[in-house]
Amino acid sequence: MANFFFGTAGFLIAFPAVAFMVLFTVFTRLYKDPAKGFNRAADFTTFLLLPAVPAVVAAFTGYRIGFYLGIAVIVFALYMTYRERRTERELEIGPLLRKIWRLLFLILSAAYMAAFVIGIGVMIADYTGG
Repeated sequence: MANFFFGTAGFLIAFPAVAFMVLFTVFTRLYKDPAKGFNRAADFTTFLLLPAVPAVVAAFTGYRIGFYLGIAVIVFALYMTYRERRTERELEIGPLLRKIWRLLFLILSAAYMAAFVIGIGVMIADYTGG
């Protein structure tokens, strides 16, 4: 039973797009609103993207970037908090955290896709000898 859970978790971390599509479908049917379904699916998928990006980079290049990604996320959150504090009169934590989390979803999705495409390209180039 534990092997099933580890295998499922590994698959979801390796392919977070599949998890996003399943969650988007479930949440859209649950809330009857595509925008709310997208937001909820993005929130849950961000949890999967945080370990997925370093895993994909490590699988294709051998570089371990987990620590650097963690530092980048913290610096990004600090920057967004600073920026929000300068533009808003009153700092509201809930909307700020939601904004940071959703922007992290977009950034990590782009980083995951870039690492995946570049890694596949490098593997094809190595295989064909080019």
